[in-house]
Amino acid sequence: MKTIIIQEHSRHKENVEYRECMSLKRAFEFHGHEASVWGLGHNNYQDTPDWNSYDLIINIENYDETGWVPDLSSVKTTKFIWAIDAHCKGLNSYLETFTNGKYDLILQSTPEFLTDNSVWFPNCYDDDMIKPLSVEKEYNVGFCGNINNRGYLIDSIDRQFGIRKDIFVLGDSMVRSINSYRIHFNANISIDINYRNFETIGCGTCLLTSYNRHYEMLGLRDKVNCLIYSTENEMLEKIETALNEDDFRKSLEMSALELAKYHTYKNRIKIIEEILK
Repeated sequence: MKTIIIQEHSRHKENVEYRECMSLKRAFEFHGHEASVWGLGHNNYQDTPDWNSYDLIINIENYDETGWVPDLSSVKTTKFIWAIDAHCKGLNSYLETFTNGKYDLILQSTPEFLTDNSVWFPNCYDDDMIKPLSVEKEYNVGFCGNINNRGYLIDSIDRQFGIRKDIFVLGDSMVRSINSYRIHFNANISIDINYRNFETIGCGTCLLTSYNRHYEMLGLRDKVNCLIYSTENEMLEKIETALNEDDFRKSLEMSALELAKYHTYKNRIKIIEEILK
């Protein structure tokens, strides 16, 4: 199968190889498929692809600010959209692109937004780039990401336990940071199940994350391979338990690492292969 992936080049040099398009490309190639990437900022952007020469086009550009994504309505190749951020943007812009571009399917990362024209395609992690490292667990609790709606919970953890804050840390530094925590705090935005869930278990670090009703379907189970909280008090209690009981925390890490194998980009390609059969 010959696939082309549409997404803007990373605006941050540290994150180039961690960009979704690059991870997806490697995953396709792992399964023996031919894959390329095209979009604003890439070296090949000035060369318009022969869209009809591909077996599959995947558009994962969620934030086109200048209208550079081409109109593919006349292209006969099978076309998918991967809607990663519908929980932030809403569904309308994806449906508009789907209709106007005559796409075949929406790969939807948020189950609540599933329609007749979409399938659930959960977020995942790149096991070529994200993995356990031989680094010291320097910090009891850490947070790697953007504050967004998480500030009051981060402050609450900081008051009781202290927390390492790695704000907008990207690429290899992100992986090293997550590996340096005993517990990695996460709070999903709205109804999504964000990348940090999968990146954390892929690093072999204990995941502490906010409740989502779809976790069970993904194999994420409270006190089995992660810690899931619904309230601030529950969050603090679970941190205390995990820090005081090393064997318990390490059992969560090991179970999560086993689960992580099912949530790689390589594994997600199998979903696409099944759809195209």
